[in-house]
Amino acid sequence: MDIREYDGLVVVTPKDFQRIKHHHGRMIGNLPVRRLYFVGSGEVGRLLEEEKASGVIDGSIAEKALFLNEDDILPYEAVSDVISEAMQDVLFGEKAPRGLVGWYYQQFLKISYSKLCNDEYYFVWDGDTIPCREFSMFDAGGQPYLDYKQEHHKEYFNTIEKILPGMHKVIGPSFISEHMLFKTDTVKQMMSKIESNDGIKGTKYWEKIVNSLNSDLLQSNSFSEFETYGTYVALTDPMAYRLREWHSMRVAGMFFDMEKINERDFTWLGRDFTAISFEKNHYVREDCRNLFDNPEYQMKLTARQMLEVAQGAFYGGSYIEKWDYSNKDEATQKKERTVFILAGKESEKIADDLSDRLVRVGENIVVSDHHYGDFESVDAVLASDLKAVIAIGCEIPGEEGLRKRDIKCLYAGAKDETGKKPDIILPAADADEKRDWDPVVEQILALLND
Repeated sequence: MDIREYDGLVVVTPKDFQRIKHHHGRMIGNLPVRRLYFVGSGEVGRLLEEEKASGVIDGSIAEKALFLNEDDILPYEAVSDVISEAMQDVLFGEKAPRGLVGWYYQQFLKISYSKLCNDEYYFVWDGDTIPCREFSMFDAGGQPYLDYKQEHHKEYFNTIEKILPGMHKVIGPSFISEHMLFKTDTVKQMMSKIESNDGIKGTKYWEKIVNSLNSDLLQSNSFSEFETYGTYVALTDPMAYRLREWHSMRVAGMFFDMEKINERDFTWLGRDFTAISFEKNHYVREDCRNLFDNPEYQMKLTARQMLEVAQGAFYGGSYIEKWDYSNKDEATQKKERTVFILAGKESEKIADDLSDRLVRVGENIVVSDHHYGDFESVDAVLASDLKAVIAIGCEIPGEEGLRKRDIKCLYAGAKDETGKKPDIILPAADADEKRDWDPVVEQILALLND
């Protein structure tokens, strides 16, 4: 339990409750709450009692897990009716799909719970997210944390500006971090402020949120309770919370089998990530098996290092975990900046080998033949805050400008086309196609840290 007492909510459907059932014990045991309420339909309550009776949830923590019927907070049908009415230009008398209504309904439940809460704070946690370890939502002095991650969805802020005129995005990162510690009175004040907006149809805050969006925007999931509350706090009471960068592995379902992940995996993951998520549409592809859950790799690499390499091969639209350097000293910032390996067509294999070796010693690497990490193009990578560019079998575009920005530009190979000795002499392959990388890595590290 945390240094302050408060309850937690997990809003979940019966199907998702069953999907995560193997990890409810870890969720209940590691979350810093007095009691954890699973909020959903009556079926969720029945499934929770089954888990307790069967021992899926250990008896020592079973009393901490409780059920709260969603309709006792806010009736589903009321929200469904308002959304259906707002979308009649495309529904033509039909009801809005349950999946669409559910996106907004689960967020409204988290906000509306403030009317039932008797504590100063309450905590919400996403039902598909598993804590790797224990953590606190308060610092040692008793100030609560407002956690953030590195992402941005513009439409959420367009909605905020409609429902809370004058409010706007105030920090670069996002308050969407799979959880939030709400201050009860502040949530009530925010609801009241939204309800006082006479320019939008409706009386209740959630009616006004729905009616601020047209059919296209409603279908695009254009509201975030976390982003709205975080922005409201930042603009009305900026000293109420302490900002904290939060790291969770949202793509765990792409690398771990949810039923096979074990305590060793969680311990390893917990050194870099507070939590991991198993999203419904994620699954482990054949070429991704035996990677993150491989004990040999776990001994040599951190979870962050492996994820950063994996993200280099993600396609557009995939969520990318990012790290913020703004609160770190200059030496740490320099150490953690990216090294971009730019490879000619004939040099891609050796570039991949070099990347693998540098990742093992803690460098953050993007390779040009891996879709540029979370960048859109080579130009986008080169415009970022790089530590160095290493070119193999090609020229470095805009080299003069990069050097002026104090970005090291290094050439690797046997020799370049001008006949000059390169900065880095790459090892030749032996008869078995093996290369002695150790002296090369030492040379590169010396150059990078010079």
